[in-house]
Amino acid sequence: MKPVGASGWKKAGLMPVMENGSLWVTVAMRTRDGPTALEQRFRNELENAGWKVTFSANWWSSSYGVAMFEAEREEKKKVLVVKWAYGELEGLFEVRGTDERGGRKELYEVIEMVSDDLMYDSVLRNMMDRY
Repeated sequence: MKPVGASGWKKAGLMPVMENGSLWVTVAMRTRDGPTALEQRFRNELENAGWKVTFSANWWSSSYGVAMFEAEREEKKKVLVVKWAYGELEGLFEVRGTDERGGRKELYEVIEMVSDDLMYDSVLRNMMDRY
């Protein structure tokens, strides 16, 4: 499995931020992977770095989404929020630690955007009306 970003997983800064004191870690990235492949890729990288993923979820629309992971290692617990968009050029834009309030705000903003997109999706609306 290839590392995230052109510069690689460790150079891009995710693991050093996972090691810091912030409970929540947010990542903004562009990827060619689909939502489930992206989720599995992050899960594998976290587990390879010694983190045990205790929960993961993924919400997505046609061109963007957000994945969330709860992970623990030794006595540390972290919540990783990965905001992603589809694109040909893959890479990480931002990796940063944040407090719980800031992390939740970012997570819920993207989930709300995905939900709004789905409500306006004509195929989904047609299915909802039909069934």
